[in-house]
Amino acid sequence: MIGEFRGEYSFLSNMEPLNTAILTHQGTYAYSSEHAYQAAKFANPVTHRLVAHITASERRKDERLDGIAAKNLAHELLDAGEPLHPRWGTQMKLAVMEEVVKRKFIANPDLSNMLFATGEQELVEGNDWGDRFWGVDPVGSDNGENQLGKILMHVRTTLKKEASL
Repeated sequence: MIGEFRGEYSFLSNMEPLNTAILTHQGTYAYSSEHAYQAAKFANPVTHRLVAHITASERRKDERLDGIAAKNLAHELLDAGEPLHPRWGTQMKLAVMEEVVKRKFIANPDLSNMLFATGEQELVEGNDWGDRFWGVDPVGSDNGENQLGKILMHVRTTLKKEASL
């Protein structure tokens, strides 16, 4: 089992910057799968693009293009009253995340190869920030739904099947 997406397995994290950007469902390029996921929360195309394109250097004095900047901006916009996509809920969240994760690995074959190299191991998004929907908290516990881990394992199976056709 892979119990957290750090270090050797940081490529499984949505926060990880991508070598090849991915398209959001509105056709905007995103720097990480977290950028694409957070942007999907907004139907307004201007807000969607703003979140998809935010760089860490615009939010913090850091040049990395990680997803933390997108997540923080999305939360700030929601707190300021920017409306969520009208259909945003559990079903849409899961569908968007699956599509975003799949696009991440299709656009970045090096990451796909690393995902395939995990074999049939269970992938668990262990964390210490209280996210029990997408992962489990604390690391190594069964406290959480591990939805991101389940999506990653499903995408791994799907892409392996497609690669063997």
